[in-house]
Amino acid sequence: MGRFIRTTSSDKFKKLMSTSIASSVVLILVGFVMLFLPKLTNKIIGIIIGVMFLVSGFNMVYKYLKRDGAKLYSFNMIFGIILFVLGLIIILVPFSVSSFITVCLGLYLVVMGANKITYGVWFKIGNDPAWLITVVIGIMLIVFGIMVIVNPFSSLTITQLAGAFLIISGILDMTDVILLRKRSDEITKIFW
Repeated sequence: MGRFIRTTSSDKFKKLMSTSIASSVVLILVGFVMLFLPKLTNKIIGIIIGVMFLVSGFNMVYKYLKRDGAKLYSFNMIFGIILFVLGLIIILVPFSVSSFITVCLGLYLVVMGANKITYGVWFKIGNDPAWLITVVIGIMLIVFGIMVIVNPFSSLTITQLAGAFLIISGILDMTDVILLRKRSDEITKIFW
């Protein structure tokens, strides 16, 4: 008879972090497409952004459902549903104006920023030194999201700027996830 293998909170956290790495890779890829191929038709850019929203929304809902009591992911269901619904709308509705896509991208950045600030607050409560960096990244995402919504730039420029920022955001997220994954035992003691 085989042995029963017990899954610890640390193992669950590491698994959740793996989904975050995959989400960051998608973010970086979308950023490269937007940065280097900004003249794609609105529909193609919309589908790419819609898929990115769906993946991010699914990742957040998955973390919420698999959190097993982790306070860190307590708002992920709300943020995940918002991103998932926006992703479906973007994919299903044919676009003729880039302003709608731009507004949705701005909303995505605002939601991701709010999520980061939530994580930062939990890190602060747990006396984790990463709290300040996480909050600053969240504030930067919100500010940039608002800039994208207001759209003071030409559509080509904003697409390239948004692409560059998605690449940077994806790289920062991936770095953050890798560092958190290495400290999984320590973090699960704080948040589980």
